[in-house]
Amino acid sequence: MNPPLDAISWKLARRRLQVDEYWKALDEEIPDPQEQEEFYTYSLHLSLPHLANPSGKLTPARFVEIADSINFLNEAERKELLPGLEWAVRPWIPLSYDKTTLYRLFPAIHNLTPQSDKYPLTDHEVLDTAFLGVNTTVQPREPSLPLNRRALNLSEQSTQSAESDDAEAPGFVFHELGVLECLECETTDEMPTTFEQSADWEGDWEPTGFCMVARLGHTGHIDGVYAIYNMNPLQENSLERKQVTHRAWGIPPSSPEQQFSCARIGNALRDFGFEYKLAWDEKVHHPVELVWAVRSPMGGAMRVTVDSNYRQHI
Repeated sequence: MNPPLDAISWKLARRRLQVDEYWKALDEEIPDPQEQEEFYTYSLHLSLPHLANPSGKLTPARFVEIADSINFLNEAERKELLPGLEWAVRPWIPLSYDKTTLYRLFPAIHNLTPQSDKYPLTDHEVLDTAFLGVNTTVQPREPSLPLNRRALNLSEQSTQSAESDDAEAPGFVFHELGVLECLECETTDEMPTTFEQSADWEGDWEPTGFCMVARLGHTGHIDGVYAIYNMNPLQENSLERKQVTHRAWGIPPSSPEQQFSCARIGNALRDFGFEYKLAWDEKVHHPVELVWAVRSPMGGAMRVTVDSNYRQHI
C-alpha cells in the first residue's frame, strides 16, 4: 500500500465532496498529471480488491459471524468486515419475511448521511460516516408530509454538544450495515427458502428505501439491528443526494398501513434467516435527525450533538 496515496484517498473521502468539488480538490492535492494517473490506478485497485484477493471474499455466514462479534470501534477488528461492506462482490443476508414478502440485507456503507453536511467543529475525533448518531426526539423540517407523521413541539435540529457516550437524550450511535431490499412474491409457496432457490430471483429484488444499521453498545459491539429510512438518498447513477419531501417515505412494502423512520427488528444478525417472521419494534413515526458520531473521552462513540429539550418529550 502506498501511504501517501492512501492518505489522500482517505482525506478526500472524509470530505464527502460533490463531483466537481472532488476533481478540484484532487488537482490541489496531486497537481502532477503522472502522479494523478498513479492515483487513478491505486483507486481502481481499491474498488476491485476481490480480483487480487479472491480468498478475502466473505460468505454470508462469515459476514454474520464477524458483525455479531467485533468491536466496530476497533479498526483492526472492523477491517475484517470491510470486504463484505465495500468490495464489488459482497454477500447478502436473508433477514426475514412478512406475508409474501422476503427481506434481505445487501451490505454497503455511506448510504445514510448526517443532517448537516458541515464537518463538525469538535475537540473529539470525528468518526467515518459509516458511524452516525440518531436523535429520536429531534424532527428535521423535511419531509414535512404527511401531517399525521409530524410530532408536536420537537426541535428541528440538535444543538447541545454531547459530553459522554452515555448521554440520556433519546437516540444512539450506529454503524451502517447496508440497504434493506425486498422480494415480493405472489404466494408463500413461491418464496425461496434457500440461497440456491434465491438464485432464480436475483434480478427481482427491489430497494425499500430503508437502510440497516447496527446499534452500538458502550463497548462498540452490536446492540440491536435497526431499520432507518434514508431521507437523503443518492440519486441513481449520480453522486448527488436529494432530500425526501414526498409523503410516501418509510412505508414497508409488506405493511402499507405502517409508516415510520426508524424501527428495531432484532438483536443481532444471527437471529435472522429465510424463515424468520419480521416484526417492527420501537417504531419512531416522525422523521428523525442523523448526526455525526465522534469518539468519546472513554474510547466509545457518541453523537456530536443531542436534543437539549428531550425531557419535554419523554
